[in-house]
Amino acid sequence: MESVGLTVKTVAVAMSGGIDSALTAYLLQKEGYRVIGLHADFGFSSEGVLSFLKEITSSLRIPLEVIPLRETFREKVGNYFISEYGRGRTPNPCVVCNPLIKFGVLCEEGRKRGADFFATGHYARLVEDPWGKGLTIARGWDEQKEQSYFLHRVSKENLKYFLFPMGPLKKGRVREMWKDLGFPFPPKGESQDICFLSGMDYRTFLIREGVQTLTEPGEIVDGKGKKMGVHQGLIAYTVGQRRGLGIPGPEPYYVLRLDTENNRLVIGPNKELESSGCRLTDFHFLMETEEVEKLEVTVQIRYRHRPVRAFLKRVGPREFTVRFERPQKAVTPGQAGVVYFKDMIVGGGWIETVPAP
Repeated sequence: MESVGLTVKTVAVAMSGGIDSALTAYLLQKEGYRVIGLHADFGFSSEGVLSFLKEITSSLRIPLEVIPLRETFREKVGNYFISEYGRGRTPNPCVVCNPLIKFGVLCEEGRKRGADFFATGHYARLVEDPWGKGLTIARGWDEQKEQSYFLHRVSKENLKYFLFPMGPLKKGRVREMWKDLGFPFPPKGESQDICFLSGMDYRTFLIREGVQTLTEPGEIVDGKGKKMGVHQGLIAYTVGQRRGLGIPGPEPYYVLRLDTENNRLVIGPNKELESSGCRLTDFHFLMETEEVEKLEVTVQIRYRHRPVRAFLKRVGPREFTVRFERPQKAVTPGQAGVVYFKDMIVGGGWIETVPAP
């Protein structure tokens, strides 16, 4: 039990509607915390999810509050998503949502209700950094489910208030524990990659939201500018995409980049999809070290990407160039590049310029 004298500590748990956050609430209650359940309603919480949450919190005898955040989410995350696609980039809404909404606004709602800590069902861990300068976030122990990548932009100052009970667990064990407890399972499986689309195709969503700049037909060209065909709008493509190009050739073609200035789709063979490095901007540090360029680090350029050893060079207060130990495929502007020392996050930034292979 976390306590100071006879004072029981209170933790606000962000309950999304899945078993990870629900089990988080259960485990923390078993540890002796007073638990408050908070559900962020972005305007697309189904009746099934709300019913599940009410049943679980009732069984645990903990309060549940639904926090209406539709407009806040739209302003901070939805508009970012629309803007990035409008620029021909590939956004990562979860990376933006976590620091601003879940670990920002929702965490503050917990504090208003007297919470000492804030917990989520993320598969990640909190550890002391090697230099004894505070906490950082480390990978969860389940290699298939670990989610530290999405958390690299949360506030370092607030790390001491966060709890991640799922960090040392594996998903299979979580399911077993939940089943053994006899609680019902939620009405749907794993959460969607882009939750606010509610199953809608992102292209349909963007057109509905008025993103017209990338819907006009234009040229498909190779890396040297040779015309290869016609596309029906850059909105339908992302770096690394193979399907839907309709261009015959001796080997498959892939999307290399979106030239939004000239409304051109640049394609090429698989080998041209590789890049030797990238530039990271708006870099956010979780680990306090002035010697990041001297560290032996790895970089992860998307959620399911296998981290690669890389060499960093600072070119600005919050900007680095990255050179990969070996070329990487589909390094995509708009995605996050997260830097790790062993399994601990040093920090991360947004992928910008991608040099030729």
